[in-house]
Amino acid sequence: MVIIQRALPPFALTTEAAFTVGGVWLINANFSFLKTAEGPIRALVNQARLAVIAALTRQALRGWGLGAKTVQVRLKSGGHLTEFPLREKTLTSNLLLL
Repeated sequence: MVIIQRALPPFALTTEAAFTVGGVWLINANFSFLKTAEGPIRALVNQARLAVIAALTRQALRGWGLGAKTVQVRLKSGGHLTEFPLREKTLTSNLLLL
C-alpha cells in the first residue's frame, strides 16, 4: 500500500451558506493566505483563485438545488469585504475552469 500525503494549501478558505429572510441564498466566504506561505506569488494566487471559484460554485449549485432564485456572495479577505451577486452565467463559465 502506498500512502500519498497531500501538502496543505498555503491559504485558509471557509464557506457557509443559508437562505436569508428574503429568500436569497447568501454565501459567506472567508479567505486568507497563511503567514508561512512560500513560493512564487503568481502560483500562490492562481491556486487560491481556483479554490475560491470551486468553493463558491459548489455553494451556488447547492443553493440553486434547494430552490434559490438569487445567489449573493459576501467574501472577506483580511480586512476587506466584497459583496457581489453570483449569476448562472458566471456559474457556467466557472464550471469550464474546473
